[in-house]
Amino acid sequence: MGGMVETDTTPSGRRGLRSDARRNREQLTRAAVAAVHRQGLAVPMATIAADAGVGVATLYRHFPTREELLDELTCRSFQRMLDHIQHAGEVADTATEALRRFLRAVISDRDDLLLPTTGGPAVQTEQTREVQRQLHSEIRQLLDRGADDGTILRKVDVWDIAWLGAVLAQPGRPDPSWETISLRLLDTYLAGLGTP
Repeated sequence: MGGMVETDTTPSGRRGLRSDARRNREQLTRAAVAAVHRQGLAVPMATIAADAGVGVATLYRHFPTREELLDELTCRSFQRMLDHIQHAGEVADTATEALRRFLRAVISDRDDLLLPTTGGPAVQTEQTREVQRQLHSEIRQLLDRGADDGTILRKVDVWDIAWLGAVLAQPGRPDPSWETISLRLLDTYLAGLGTP
């Protein structure tokens, strides 16, 4: 084809995709997340391809099985959350402020994420499991930081934060008032962490 080969940075680790192939892959993953939120995990692969504006053969070239596609979406979601929490931890002065920034970003991204706690598939591969472990480790570090800086006085664990995010970041909520409600609930929860 003669196209310039560029490095691809997707969680799947594939490298050297041409820019048009990379664009197709991005269109497919965005369309797949939306289709799964709309129709569930059994959404036809042909529907995803049509929504992405590509042929089914293109979809299967990138993702030979439904399981590979779903795992890619889950891995990308965990990676996005990992990026958010690392950034929040770097710029926030306190642990609770970092948690606030992180969870606000997750709420904002809710329609772009596919996670086991919000109806997505269970984690299937070691690669995705490792990104999930890194995310949980970052949450644990923030909780420990909160105990040290005095902003977290209650007993709380990683899964408490994971489930809080899942409840507040339910995908497919078209009512604009939900964002206001979820942010208010978040602020209330975080304020409670500072009360013994």
